Amino acid sequence: MLTANATDNAMFVISLDIDPMGQAKTRTPDLEKSAQLHNTLLQGLFPEIRVARLNVPAGVLDESQQALVEQTMKRVTVDGVQFQLVGASGSAKDGKFYAVEAKYERAIADRFLHWPQAAITYFGVLVSPCKVRIEASDVRVIVVKDHEFGTNDCRGWISRSLFRALQERSRASGRELPSERLYQFRLAFDSTQAKGACKVMEDDVAEFLGADIILPESSVKPEYKGPSRLLDLFRSQTRQLEVRTYRGPIVFGIREVSEPREFESSYTLLEHASWETVKSEILPHALSQVQKLKTAAEEGNYEGLLELLGTSQAQQRLESDDNADSGYTSREATVVEAVLKVDPTGYLVKHPYINQQLNKLLARWTFKLCTGGGFRMPAFALADDGILALHDGQLIAASDWLPLDCAVTSLSSDRGLVVRYPIRMFEDLLPYRRIPIGEMVGAIARTVQQQAGVRLHPCQIVDLFEGQICLKGTLTLHSKTAALNGGDFDFDMVCVVEGDKLPGFVEDRFSLKEQTPVQKEKLKKQKSPWWNLVQVASKAKGNEIGSITDLQTSCMAAGQPELAYELVRELQNALDSLKHGTQVDRERIVEIRKRIKTAAWLKYKREDQVSRMPVSIEVEPTDKVGYLYNAVRKEVDDFFRTTLPISDFHGVIAGATFTQEMFQESREINRLYAAEVSRIMTRKSEVEKHFGQAEAEFEAQRSNADRKVRDVARRKRNAAQLTVQSEKDRTNDELKALMMLVRKWADEKKENRRGWCQALHTVVCGGRSKGSLLWNTFPQEALDMIAEETGSQPVRVAAPDLVDGEIEFDHEGRVFLVEHLNGENGQSEARRTLLMQISDNGDVVRDGRRVSRVHPFPFSNGRGEIRNGHVVFEGIPQRPTINLNRPT
Repeated sequence: MLTANATDNAMFVISLDIDPMGQAKTRTPDLEKSAQLHNTLLQGLFPEIRVARLNVPAGVLDESQQALVEQTMKRVTVDGVQFQLVGASGSAKDGKFYAVEAKYERAIADRFLHWPQAAITYFGVLVSPCKVRIEASDVRVIVVKDHEFGTNDCRGWISRSLFRALQERSRASGRELPSERLYQFRLAFDSTQAKGACKVMEDDVAEFLGADIILPESSVKPEYKGPSRLLDLFRSQTRQLEVRTYRGPIVFGIREVSEPREFESSYTLLEHASWETVKSEILPHALSQVQKLKTAAEEGNYEGLLELLGTSQAQQRLESDDNADSGYTSREATVVEAVLKVDPTGYLVKHPYINQQLNKLLARWTFKLCTGGGFRMPAFALADDGILALHDGQLIAASDWLPLDCAVTSLSSDRGLVVRYPIRMFEDLLPYRRIPIGEMVGAIARTVQQQAGVRLHPCQIVDLFEGQICLKGTLTLHSKTAALNGGDFDFDMVCVVEGDKLPGFVEDRFSLKEQTPVQKEKLKKQKSPWWNLVQVASKAKGNEIGSITDLQTSCMAAGQPELAYELVRELQNALDSLKHGTQVDRERIVEIRKRIKTAAWLKYKREDQVSRMPVSIEVEPTDKVGYLYNAVRKEVDDFFRTTLPISDFHGVIAGATFTQEMFQESREINRLYAAEVSRIMTRKSEVEKHFGQAEAEFEAQRSNADRKVRDVARRKRNAAQLTVQSEKDRTNDELKALMMLVRKWADEKKENRRGWCQALHTVVCGGRSKGSLLWNTFPQEALDMIAEETGSQPVRVAAPDLVDGEIEFDHEGRVFLVEHLNGENGQSEARRTLLMQISDNGDVVRDGRRVSRVHPFPFSNGRGEIRNGHVVFEGIPQRPTINLNRPT
C-alpha cells in the first residue's frame, strides 16, 4: 500500500530587493537549508523549480512608486529567466513574497483555484520547511466535515503505517520522530494542499475506513472538490456520511512536534493583573530573579546566568548516536554559551564580541523582567479531545465531549488560565479546571454510548484512547472553549498561568464578570480574479497588530480600559484582514492615539544595552507596568560594562601552525567581511537617523493648529517607522547570509583547520573589530583550543545546516553554486549560480549580474562538493582554498 521515499534534490532560492522605483537587485544568497526551501512540499512537487523571494518596500509609497513596484513584482527577469509572482507566506505583512519560473506559474495557480487571496494566505503551506518529508505513490485520503470521525477544526488523522514510514525516513536522516505526540503537518495531494495538526489512528481503523489520511474540511486550503462517496458505518443509527476521496501520490511533511516548552511573561499579560497581584505576586518574583542574576554573576556561575537570561533553553543533550568517546560534554546552541563554559577564568566575558552578545541578552532580559515580571509559563500545543478507534468491529468516534470549563493537562495545578497571543482583553485568559481521570473516563463513556450505542468498561476506554488524548506537550480543550480567544487546532501554541504559582492572578480572572466576548468570525472570504494577484499582495503589506496592541497597552496604562476594549474589535479586524477583507477603522485609531500618551517605558523594548534604559521614568499613577519597571529596574546592574580591546585576547588561541598564504587569505576574508558589515550597518544607521528626524518633526508639530501640517508630519513619521522595521528585517537577513557565506568558506578548509583558525584569529586580533568573524567561521576549533588553554572540559557548538551541492571556482575569481539536474536526454546536467566574484585586486562583486544556465556539467579540476553542510574537494592539486590574493 505505502511505498514512501523522499527526494533531496537541489533547490536554489534567489533573493531580490525591489526598491521604490521598481528596480530589482539580488541579495547575497542565504545558503542555510531552511532558507533554500529544503524539505518543503514545493520541493517535492516540483523538484527542478526555481524560486525568487521578493522583498518589497514595506513603507508607504506614492501612486507612481506603487505602480512601478507592482509591475516588477508581477513579472521580473533574472538573467533571461522570467519569474512570476505566485504567493506569500506569513511574512507578507513585512513585504516578502514568492515568485517562480514562469513555466510553473499556471500549475501553482491551479492549486489555489486561481484565487489570489488564497495564494497570498496559503502559499506558505508549500514553502514551510518540515522536520521530515516523504513522497508516497499510493495513499488514500478522505475529506470529511469537521468533527466527523473524531476530527476537529484543522485537526485530522494519519495511519500508524504512514507514521512509521515518517519515523523511518526521519531516522535515516539522523533524527528521531517521537510517538504519542501531536504533529503539525503539511500535505500536498491531487491539485490542492492541506495544513493543520494530526493524531495517529491505528491501522485497523484505517483499513476499516479505507483511508490512510483523514482530513477535516477546514484543513484543506483552499478546498478540495474531488469525487465523493457515501459511508454507512454506524450500527446504532441510520445515517450515512458523505466524504470526498482521493487515491494516488502525495507529499507529506511533519513541520512540528508537541513537546514541553516555556513562554516568558509579557506586559500584554501583566497589564491585566490587579494592583494587589502586581505588588504581592509579580514584584516579589521579579526582585528574586534580579538577586539570582546578581549571585550568578558574582560567583562566576555563567551556566546559571545564561539559564536566567534565556539561552540555555536551546541547549541539547548529546544523543546516544553521537560518538560516546568524542570527549564533548554537551552541544551548545550559541557560541556565547559555549565560550563561557570553556572559560573558568571569566576573562572572556570582556571579549568585545562575547560582551556585546551578553549585553544584548541582558538588555532583553531586563526589559522583559521590568515589564513582564520575569516568570515563565509552561507552554503547549493546543489539542482537541477527538477520539477514533475500532472495538469489536464497531467504529467509535467522538469529539467535543470535554466539559467546557475543563482541560486535559499534565500540570499538577487544579486550575489555571490558558493564554494565547496576541491577548486582546482580560477575557482572553481562559479559566479552566483540570479534569480528574475518573470524570474524563465517565464523559467519554457517556459520549460513546450516546453516539455509537456501545458500552465500554473504564479500562477499555483507557486502553483505546490514552494514546490519543494524553499526548506529551499538549493541553486539551473543547473547541468552543478554545474559540473564545481565537484558538483552533492547527498547532496553536498556548501557555498557562498556574493557579498554585499565581493564585491571586488566577482568582481575579475566575471572579471577573465577563463582557460580551469578541470571537474570531468565520466570514465569507474575498475572491478576486487571478490577474489581480499583485494588487492583493500589495494590500497584504503592513502589520498593524503590534501597533494596536501597544496602543491598547497605553490605554490601560493611562487608566482608560474602556478605550482598550474598544480596540479589541480593531485588533480582530487586523487579524482577519487578509482572509476576510475586514478593515481596521484607522480614523478611530488615530482619534484614540491623540487622546492617549504612549506608555513611557515602551520605547525601551528594543534597546541592546541596559545602560540605555533609564533607572526611573515618569509614569501615570494608573500604570501598573510602569510601577513594576521603576521598582525593578533600579535593582538591575550593568553587569557586563567592562570590555577589553580585541588585541588583549591574542594569546588565548595558540599552538597551531599556518603558512603565509593562509595568513594572506585570512586577511582578505577579514577585509571582505568587514566591508560588508560596514555597508549594511551604515545603511541601517541612515534609516534610523531619518526616522529620528521624522519623529522629532512629528513631536514638534503635534500641537500645531493646522491639521494638514500635523497630518503630513504624522504620515512622514509613520512611513519612516515602517521603513525602520523593514530595514531591521533586511539587516538581519543580509547579516545572516553573509555569515553563512563565510562559514561555507571556512568549511572548505579540510586540512589543518586549527591552523586556519589560528591564522584568522591572528588577523582579527590585529584589527579593531569585535572579533565576530572568528566565531562565525571556526567556532569549534576556537572552543577546543580555548578549552586546552584554560584546562576546561570541551563542549560542542551547533553548526548551521548548509545546502548540499557543489562549489566551482574559475580563473576569473567567480564562485558558483552548482545544482545537478536530469536533462531531457538523460544526461547529467548542472545549473550554475554565481554566489560572488572576487576581482584581481580583491574587490567583491555583490550586486553584479546573476549567471544561471543549464548545460552538461564539466567534471574538471577546481570543483568541491558540499555534502551535509561540508565541502569535499576532488581533483584539486593544491590546498582547497579560494585564492583571494592572486598575483596580477
